[in-house]
Amino acid sequence: MEGGLDIKLVKTGTIVKEKNSTNYTMKSSSLEQIVNWTFDEKNAINYDGENLDTEDKDKLIVLNGKMSIPEMSENIEMVNTIARNTSWFDVVAMSDEDKKTMSYIKESDNVPILLELDSDYIFNCNLRKDCIIGNKDDFFDNIDNEITIIGRIDKIYNTEEEIEIYDLVKEVFKLNRAIRRKMPKESLKDAIIYETGPLVKITPIIIYK
Repeated sequence: MEGGLDIKLVKTGTIVKEKNSTNYTMKSSSLEQIVNWTFDEKNAINYDGENLDTEDKDKLIVLNGKMSIPEMSENIEMVNTIARNTSWFDVVAMSDEDKKTMSYIKESDNVPILLELDSDYIFNCNLRKDCIIGNKDDFFDNIDNEITIIGRIDKIYNTEEEIEIYDLVKEVFKLNRAIRRKMPKESLKDAIIYETGPLVKITPIIIYK
């Protein structure tokens, strides 16, 4: 949004044509405008521990809490096993070099994080670097720091069951459905990370410390 936002207006009841539309430009600081707009209680849920309803899906929410990364040591071991077994990649047409590349864990720009705050809910999102405001390189150096997330509510699980939050085969290896269908089901299952609810999944828009 830096540099302004173009808005096109037309008269009600008319056929939209380029010649009878008018362009306006709104000048704004993107971060300042989004943060101020979101912190207005009419525009978003400024969460303080209250219960959330399924009707809150798609609303914006503001969260302040301690960031952590889910425990995945057992899952990583399974992923390393998958990485060593290049035969699963033979089901699609790939060059030898591509197969070799696919056999190693790719650096992901989609990292699972949990947000710990005073609530019955666990908040989970997959963090992309382009959401981070500030120095992206050292953001994970201090995992236990307090952070603020502005995001959209994707799904609310008001249950104590295990909930899938991250699939290493999809997110790390980027394996498509055709390849996954040929792989042993147990291997696929063991590469999935679960958390026990209640849990809220969100899509982050802005994250800052």
